[in-house]
Amino acid sequence: MRFGLLYEIEVPRPWTETSVADCFWEALEQVKVAEEVGFTHVFSVEHHFLDQFSVASAPEVWLAAVAQHTRTIRIGHGVRLLPFNYNHPIRAAEMAAMLDIMSKGRLEFGTGRSASAIELEGFGIDPATTRAQWDEALHMIPQMWMRDEFSWNSPYFKMPPRNILPKPVQKPHPPLWMSGTQPESAVLAGERGVGFMHFSLSDPTGMNEKVRAYRDAIARAKPVGAFVNDQFAAFTLLFCGKDDADALARAGEGAAWYANLVELVYASLANLSEDQSYAWYRERVAKEAHRERDIHELIERRSVIVGGPARCIAAIEWFAQQGVDMMLFLVQAGTIKHADIVDSLRRFGREVIPHFARTETARGRAH
Repeated sequence: MRFGLLYEIEVPRPWTETSVADCFWEALEQVKVAEEVGFTHVFSVEHHFLDQFSVASAPEVWLAAVAQHTRTIRIGHGVRLLPFNYNHPIRAAEMAAMLDIMSKGRLEFGTGRSASAIELEGFGIDPATTRAQWDEALHMIPQMWMRDEFSWNSPYFKMPPRNILPKPVQKPHPPLWMSGTQPESAVLAGERGVGFMHFSLSDPTGMNEKVRAYRDAIARAKPVGAFVNDQFAAFTLLFCGKDDADALARAGEGAAWYANLVELVYASLANLSEDQSYAWYRERVAKEAHRERDIHELIERRSVIVGGPARCIAAIEWFAQQGVDMMLFLVQAGTIKHADIVDSLRRFGREVIPHFARTETARGRAH
């Protein structure tokens, strides 16, 4: 089991003149601590117009800054939005290659299509086109990195022969990922030979079935790139306190604030489109309807991990039993204070990560 961070860069209102800027710099300091205590990856989302929920609209800029303040932690898009109105495929390839250069070959290239009506409508994107455009861009971008001359001709995208520069440091190219929540997404990722980032906070049920579906699909993969990236990552929220009561006191409110705001973002899809590829979201919204969940319910349903080291270990062991390879944690949630986040990261590094290192060592000896 490996451990990474994923940042939304969320800033609850009311804001001061420096609230948004402070959040970016605090996140950078948190990543430096995470690298020090044993985290292996950090990812940033790409979101637009989502106000308090996420101001990470230019993740490549923040990730480039992270690269200059760290040495070993892998740096990733979690995710780069690939529908063409968000990011032209050529620009997506160029910016990712630059980020790989500036991180000295540490880039992980996660991709997605967006699941928010606020964002899709703001960029004038037809929801019915998002999956096809994501898929086409995902097939094109690795070829742009590997070829000295690339061209394309399809109904969506036409390009004369050109050399897209620069090329990434990693050869043949950085590892590829996609993100998703619905069961079908795990299959799509596997069939394309890319890693899968599962948004487990919103839908932790049936995890082992999704992992199995992913593994079955990756066994028959036709990779979009030069190699298969067989990794299943689960995303959830983390706060590691001195004990369960301490964790709840310092992070319970912020964790619940974020988890419930996520549901509102997804709920925006209910009236977005009749496109079949978003049907799972519509059905989920209709079935569950939005309601405020308290922190105890969120912990019980494994939507968040908020507790002392023992609770954190038990929760992660459950994910490991489902076949998950990596945990991706949101730590900068709601009103949780920066100093408390740093404290949580250090405690997690001292008391939780070593448990899983010992577990892996014991398994290796057993084999």
